[in-house]
Amino acid sequence: MEDSQSGTPSPSVVHFQRQQHPLIGYYLSRKKLSKLRFDQFLLLCKRSHIETVELTNAYFEQANARIPQLIIHKLEDDVVSRSLTERIRSLPRSSTIILDEFDSIARLLNRYEQYSILDTEKNIYHVPTFIRVTADDNESAIEKMLLEHQIKFPIMCKPIRAHGDKSHDMKLIFDVEHLSDIDKPCVLQQFIDHDGVLFKVFSVGPNNYHIVRRNSIRNLYTHTSRDTIAFRSNEVSSSQAAHMLLSNDQTIKIVFDHAIVNDIVKTVQNLFQLNLVGIDIIIDRNIGGYAVIDVNYFPGYEGVADFSTQLLHLCQNLLQAS
Repeated sequence: MEDSQSGTPSPSVVHFQRQQHPLIGYYLSRKKLSKLRFDQFLLLCKRSHIETVELTNAYFEQANARIPQLIIHKLEDDVVSRSLTERIRSLPRSSTIILDEFDSIARLLNRYEQYSILDTEKNIYHVPTFIRVTADDNESAIEKMLLEHQIKFPIMCKPIRAHGDKSHDMKLIFDVEHLSDIDKPCVLQQFIDHDGVLFKVFSVGPNNYHIVRRNSIRNLYTHTSRDTIAFRSNEVSSSQAAHMLLSNDQTIKIVFDHAIVNDIVKTVQNLFQLNLVGIDIIIDRNIGGYAVIDVNYFPGYEGVADFSTQLLHLCQNLLQAS
């Protein structure tokens, strides 16, 4: 229906057309919004005629609240997040795309389960040998498990929970006498010398990933002290890291094979059915093989300059395919 004098759409038609613009809902912590510079993504959406709304319990309680066609989230482990999770889960699956699905994310959140899933694919990469330690396992039982799995010192002690602030609290243990230092429950994993170089692979949907080289823990075969070293993994592998564990050798040259990394990304994404994922890869200095040491949902994408554009393209593709 058009205005007979001007030929322009009537107000009711304009309102209808606006309602037809796709709606993306999002829920991210203040810290995450800032780190991702999410305001840039919101501006790109506006320019692309995509409406956006920050999801809250109050929003869902509105009588005429629109159901978003797509929801971007990284929910925390708190009361508000749990409530929003239930509301989002109750939405009709035919009308809303969840980026990414809660069940897929859940497979990452327990580090032992994550590694066990990763370990089912051994043709392209390997997962450093690992064991699960429960609160009931004493030092004798732990030593026996290490021997059975042929895990040699030094070993990494990682929290069983792979999400939340405490998930970054790690320890390096160098001998049996210091097994008392581990924090249970946890995963104990073989440390692999990798020349102090970590490759963080940031994926934004299928066939779209970015590789960022970061400093990592130096080779420890010459390390003489047996004292346990406690550290936070995000402090060691960030772009601004200056930790005593890091290598200062600027002469080390490591070249990765793009074809292998591409196969690793495809494999990991298929295993967990995730679009927004970070994969930590190292190259074993002794055998030259590629090892996956951690997978993270919706990472910080630090070092990916055009993340907002990449995220927009992913959302557009998902909306068009729905």
